[in-house]
Amino acid sequence: MENPLRQAVFVTTLVAAACGERGDVNPPPVEIEPFTSAPAPLSISGELVLVAGAACVIDSYRHRVTCIDPGGESVEFGTEGEGPGEFKFPGDVLRGPSGTVGVVDRRLNRLSLFSASGEFIASTGGLPSRFSASRRNVLDGAALGWYRRLDVDGDRPAVQAEVDVATGRIEWERAFPFEADVVSCSTPLWRTNRLINGDGSGDVLFLACYGEVLVWYANRDAEEPTAIVRSPTYVERYPTEDNVSSELRMLQSSPLGSIISEEEIRARPKVWYGPRVVDDRRRFWAVSHWNAGSDVIPLLSYIDMFHLTADGPKYALTLQVADKVVGMDVLGDTLAVLVMRDGGGVVPGRRVDWYDLAALATP
Repeated sequence: MENPLRQAVFVTTLVAAACGERGDVNPPPVEIEPFTSAPAPLSISGELVLVAGAACVIDSYRHRVTCIDPGGESVEFGTEGEGPGEFKFPGDVLRGPSGTVGVVDRRLNRLSLFSASGEFIASTGGLPSRFSASRRNVLDGAALGWYRRLDVDGDRPAVQAEVDVATGRIEWERAFPFEADVVSCSTPLWRTNRLINGDGSGDVLFLACYGEVLVWYANRDAEEPTAIVRSPTYVERYPTEDNVSSELRMLQSSPLGSIISEEEIRARPKVWYGPRVVDDRRRFWAVSHWNAGSDVIPLLSYIDMFHLTADGPKYALTLQVADKVVGMDVLGDTLAVLVMRDGGGVVPGRRVDWYDLAALATP
């Protein structure tokens, strides 16, 4: 019998509810429906990675990882502590070789490896302090990511790094230029930032100007970027009253609350791209129109896809999916998204939705 998702894929012009409006963006998105869905644990983390057919997410409140298969069965591993297989702050979950799951603990500065059934295999300590793994999500002898390096002059630049997973040793690192030295943004930057948190290995792809621009280095050691591409879907939008109120509430308990004014919040364009990943077919997927740090839950989310070509990122299409996507991964023809869903309760629920991408016509 034909997959019902393939019958449901169609192109539509829409007027979305809540904060999901995309009627002013061309081309219109492709609406797809999940072929299955399963509940996920509440967490402050939006990490998700596909491993051996399961979607692995971080349960930050219980200091563990939960891997959920499309049938709703799950495997949990980890507990709070500092011993083998234990976590203090599981920050990143990664796809390892042969169906294994890697977990980066940003407080213990170590990488732990588990089998698909949740059995502890080994761990590597000595990672750079607060190392944040790349959204490439793959362990193949090295972990990619970024951290803040303490230089002799007291500066703490954010640097891209490649870390040997067997020893924790830094094999490569580089502090990339400041955004303003590479690209001109349509709106002045709220603060001066370096290009950080890139996706890729030998090549590196950055988002700049709140997501308005993609900056691609075909060679990560090159002095100048290979291509600078403006996102065709980017729309400059500013915080709504609900967004401003939400951010002010969060800043009340943050050290930044004393230096960031309400006027600055209102004057800063909303971040366009949120969760993102480079998949195994050299496609770049990024959740667009992202409500970062907002407790507003839209009814729809949008995911832009670009092909990574020799000439740079080439936009292909935008997907429309249900609810607020906070994490995702793509492997082959499978897209898995971790979503927040407003069910009318005090705390929004979380689910993992799986999508079949085989029927998509990608230019």
